Amino acid sequence: MQPIAYFCAIVLLFSSHILYAEPEHSRPNIVLITADDLGFDDLSIHASPYISTPNIDRLARESVRFSDFTVTPVCSTTRAALLSGRDPYKTGVSGVHGGRDFMARDEVLMSDILLNAGYKTGTWGKWHIGKTNGYFPWDRGFDEGYYAELYQHQNSFGWLNGKKVTHQKWASEVVTDYAIDFIERNQTTPFFAYVSYLAPHEPWVAPKKFSDPLIKQGLRPAIANLYGMVNEMDEQIGRLLARLDALNLSDNTVVIFLSDNGPWWDSSNAGAMLKEEWYQRNPSKLKGNKGQSWQNGIKSPLFIRWKDHWQARDVPRYVDVKDILPTLTELTQAKLPATHKGFDGLSFLNYLTGEIKGDNNRETYIASHDVNVDLPNFNQWTPIDRKAKAAMHFANQTIGLRTEQYKLLLNPAADRPQYPQATKSYLLFDMQQDPLESHNIVTEKPVVAKSMISKLKAKFDEIHDDPASFRPPVYQITNQASLVNGFGPAATSVNVLSKPHHLSNLKQPGDFARYHIDVMSAGNYDLYIQQDNTDSAGLEISIELNEQKITTELNGLENQLIGTLKLTPSDTEFTLKVVANNSIKPWTSISGLRRFIFVPDGKQSSFSAISNPY
Repeated sequence: MQPIAYFCAIVLLFSSHILYAEPEHSRPNIVLITADDLGFDDLSIHASPYISTPNIDRLARESVRFSDFTVTPVCSTTRAALLSGRDPYKTGVSGVHGGRDFMARDEVLMSDILLNAGYKTGTWGKWHIGKTNGYFPWDRGFDEGYYAELYQHQNSFGWLNGKKVTHQKWASEVVTDYAIDFIERNQTTPFFAYVSYLAPHEPWVAPKKFSDPLIKQGLRPAIANLYGMVNEMDEQIGRLLARLDALNLSDNTVVIFLSDNGPWWDSSNAGAMLKEEWYQRNPSKLKGNKGQSWQNGIKSPLFIRWKDHWQARDVPRYVDVKDILPTLTELTQAKLPATHKGFDGLSFLNYLTGEIKGDNNRETYIASHDVNVDLPNFNQWTPIDRKAKAAMHFANQTIGLRTEQYKLLLNPAADRPQYPQATKSYLLFDMQQDPLESHNIVTEKPVVAKSMISKLKAKFDEIHDDPASFRPPVYQITNQASLVNGFGPAATSVNVLSKPHHLSNLKQPGDFARYHIDVMSAGNYDLYIQQDNTDSAGLEISIELNEQKITTELNGLENQLIGTLKLTPSDTEFTLKVVANNSIKPWTSISGLRRFIFVPDGKQSSFSAISNPY
């Protein structure tokens, strides 16, 4: 080649590299959208007769659509699996409320992984995997977080990066406003936006713009508000997608849409759906509902769009919610930290790119807030301590195992006459031939049943024997007034009754509740106890922390000073214990324990500044 020709070739090669090089912002943005209690059938694209979701429908038509995608039966466990890629029990999340919806602080979340990969990270709306210091979204890898007060649909309020904020708008609009603002501010860098709507979780209430037209169509106000919540959320999702289009971001943004569990049929402000309304809501005739391991409790829409990269199509392969994070990790080539404990989910990036053939080795442990323990007073909010673990027996659990072809259920709900009967507590379904779970084939497929039961037992044992599973919250004590949720203990005596937001039935001498703490700042702290009623007046209690012991009589105040404790970083727990009943009332008890408040010496003013989710 002549020198001049060689030079021209080099220039041409270099110029083409400049013209076609990957942009500096080459990794796709990620917008993760979740709905709350949205059933698989609660979309017009899925044949809902009254719900109108043109924007979600459009997203679906432009997406890779998974027809066999499962989540867990309730919200907290699904969110734990979604954000960790792990079985939720291993992360400490085993229920909703009490202390069983706190994801352990040593778990590595989707936000942590993407933040370390150079993404700007934000989330707005429902969180539900921890609600004290150290567990909030701004503590868990999010640059920005709006923790919305649960189910405050109208005039939403919450905490933005720890500061309480109020709005004169509906929650779905507020969540969308925050997400759009975040995207506009970070459009030149890779961003991860987790948009977590609260709709259509009860109480069912929607703007009249959305409920009135449905009432005019003949629906009861309760149902019109339920469906109106979905329609309003769809409008807000439309705003979000339109803004991505207007900013020319859609082609480099992966958009994911799913629900956190199946539909629910009751509302605290409106009562239950009628049978006819329920059947009308579920035209696919899936069995079950939220909270159950039947398909209508765990089958969710899953739409994933990356314009001009992934062809819109239907994918019949089975995937689970814990597979989403491994998929995004592979897609973004994000590195996992050395402290990562390993995914339980598997990437399905090959399905997104069109490679849908081959073996599917996924196995999903189906479990929820129904952890069954053979102890008095144990319920879905009771802490799972060593004593509870010892009384947790495999044969009594409401669990299951899913593969692509088969689904095994142990002790599923049997509250509907049309459900098939179990055989020795088990049901087995061929999900490729019987997706409606109509025919129990345990006796027809004894070899398959034996194998699935063995795998289910092994999975139960793996989780049960893991010392990290079912961990209770560990409350941070800092140099400002710090909260310990009284209703989220690490252990209790058998008489104690746990409730979603209160601890109760501490009345006999020796009754106790123990709490785990992480002392971030050593010093002297005034300790207050907060209760929602006066039922405990006259009860003598003690607070014990290592060698320190304070004894006092409860006086019925909402916030009562118990005494002063000296805390050091080596202090890891304290115990509330009943000493005696000095009241004339025989049934005096602590029935509305809400919180303990640790106020550092000299920081008494921080007590009045406390602001925390309910």
